Amino acid sequence: MEPPRHTILFVDDEKNILNSLKRLLRKEDYHLLTASSGEEGLKILAENEVHLVITDLRMPKMNGIEFLTRLRVDYPDLIRIILTGYTDVDTLLESINKGHIYKFFLKPWDDHDLKMEIRKALEQYDLMAANKRLY
Repeated sequence: MEPPRHTILFVDDEKNILNSLKRLLRKEDYHLLTASSGEEGLKILAENEVHLVITDLRMPKMNGIEFLTRLRVDYPDLIRIILTGYTDVDTLLESINKGHIYKFFLKPWDDHDLKMEIRKALEQYDLMAANKRLY
């Protein structure tokens, strides 16, 4: 049996959200990692090849914008998605501008839509990687 082609990291300070996401994707062919803080997420990224990060915005110590900004610098090829319950427009714009996110989802999410967008995000990652190999 081949290992999964893609690794997804979920970062959220709410354990029930992390568990729900893992349950949602348990039958998919992904390697799933979880972190309960931005700091823990950075440690996991340093030790694993990750293709997609899905993070909350409001977390203690390092918020999602700070986390995404670090990812943009340290892991520019990584696809970044925000999954949050907060809809503050200024915060959304800041996260888009500083973190260069791929998509934004509100909690609670639609399972089908989220699964479809994860597939599309990973296809985008694969296309960008193939383009890099060509040059």
